[in-house]
Formats: sequence, structure tokens, C-alpha cells
Amino acid sequence: MVNLCGEKTVMNNDRVKNKNRRKIQLIVWWLLPIIIFGGIILPYTGYLVLGMMLSFLVLSVFKGRYWCGWLCPRGSFLETILVHISRKGKIPSFFKNIRFRWIVFFVMMSFMVLRLIQTGGAPEKIGFVFVTMCIITTVIAIPLGIIFKPRIWCVFCPMGTLQGLLGKDKNLLHISKDCTQCGICNKVCPIETSPSLFKNVGKVKSIDCLKCRDCKTNCLKEALTFK
Repeated sequence: MVNLCGEKTVMNNDRVKNKNRRKIQLIVWWLLPIIIFGGIILPYTGYLVLGMMLSFLVLSVFKGRYWCGWLCPRGSFLETILVHISRKGKIPSFFKNIRFRWIVFFVMMSFMVLRLIQTGGAPEKIGFVFVTMCIITTVIAIPLGIIFKPRIWCVFCPMGTLQGLLGKDKNLLHISKDCTQCGICNKVCPIETSPSLFKNVGKVKSIDCLKCRDCKTNCLKEALTFK
């Protein structure tokens, strides 16, 4: 009886945390249009992007891709707004290919660095570079999110990949022997991480896990935990 009460408490806590994440996303997604449209009028708005980049890189060292799952404005927009018009198609495997992801990373970073050099150090122009990067990545993310799963961009996002590498051993999702590999966790995962495939390892050793807790909340066997 005590054990059952304990399990119910854990389940309730998971649901509360999941609801809190949704509430946070409904707030932070507004930063995306503010940066894009506000940045066109006031380029200094781009420094918000720089501030966020520094914040999530530091946070990733301690909590992995926690920012991606909880605080990212674009990710929140894709998961709470775009989801309503998305066809939710399966994510093609090549988007997850690490070589493809590194190509995207270096192309995007090279473009950004080149644009920063071209600013000649002018603060306003530097701000607009970050606004431009936000616009470009969002223009890529939206059509792909309509065709496939809403957060497909997060699968090969350069900053997401970097966060995953910096915090690859932090805040890991653990899997108990109670897991039956039913596949529910893969269905609810925003980017199809497939936690159950890591059952034999005992933990999700993946740089892709967004720490969103959707899989944990929906696991019928309560076999998933963050330690």
C-alpha cells in the first residue's frame, strides 16, 4: 500500500512538472517573434540571442539539453504553436546523421562568423547578424516542422548539437528493468530519441535527449527516471 501511494505521488509530480514546462513554453515562445520582427526595427534586439547562447551553453555543462526542452523560444514555438498545423511525419534518419549535423553546424557557424567580420565591429550591425541567424533558422524550421514532426529542427540544430556534446553525461534519463519496450516513449518524444532502445545500457546515452520528461510522464511502467 505504501509503495502504491509512493508511485502515485511520483506520477502526480511528473504530471505537475510536465504542466509547468508547458506553461513556461507558452511564455517564452513570444521571444521568437519579438527577436525576429523587433530585430528588423531595432537590430540591438539581436543581443538577446547572444545572451541566450551564452546562457544555454553554460547550462548545458550541468544539465545537458535542458534549455532545448524547457526554455528555447523556437523550440517552444514549434511544440506549442506549429504543432497544430504539423502533419507530424516521421523524422528521416539522415537528419540525425552526425556527419550531416556537423556539416550544418560548420556552414551556419562559418556564415555567422563571416557576417560578424563584415560588420567592422559596429554594435548595431553585430546585433542584426544574430537577428539574421534567427530568421534563417526559423525559416528552415517551420516548413520542415509542418511536413515532419514539429521539432525536427531540434534534431540537427547546431546549438542543440553543441549543447548535447557539452552535457552528454549530465542529467541522464535512466531506464529500469521494468521497461517493456512498448514504444510509447518514442511516440511522445518530440524528436524520436527512442529511450527504450537504451534499456540494456540502463540510461539514455544520447546527445539528443531534450530532458522534456514527456516520455517519463507517459511511461505506463514508470520505468524512466532522471537522477
